[in-house]
Amino acid sequence: MIKYSLVMRGEPRHPERPKRAFASAQCIKTLSLEEVARHIRAHGCAYSTGDFIAITKMLAEATAKLLKEGYQVELDDLGKFYITLGCEGVESMEAFQPDRHIKEVRVNWAPGEAFGNMREGVNFEENLKRHTERKLLRAERNGDSILEL
Repeated sequence: MIKYSLVMRGEPRHPERPKRAFASAQCIKTLSLEEVARHIRAHGCAYSTGDFIAITKMLAEATAKLLKEGYQVELDDLGKFYITLGCEGVESMEAFQPDRHIKEVRVNWAPGEAFGNMREGVNFEENLKRHTERKLLRAERNGDSILEL
């Protein structure tokens, strides 16, 4: 079950257009690597939680190292990791200085087969608690003594 809240958003490129309602996914909680390892172990994995954590950490370190060396890393069903650069443009190719004009290195992820159709088989439920909290905060800011839900 994916919970969501509704938010009104405008289009930054077209501020004259009216805002529209969009669903925004809500996270129940963030799971740690250890919690994911325990979940996998509880569902029939032959490896211990410690083994899984060690393998995952080694995989992360190796992936980061290989990306820095210029490789793309494809991890089958998990997906592909690759680098893009955030740069400041300059007037000519001759004027470009990588140490000065490359501002950041971004790691991107292209989902693999396991993430194929995430919409399939998912149920959605509006998180009314967040909706109610927003209304309560708005009423509080406005000094309203009655809250209409």
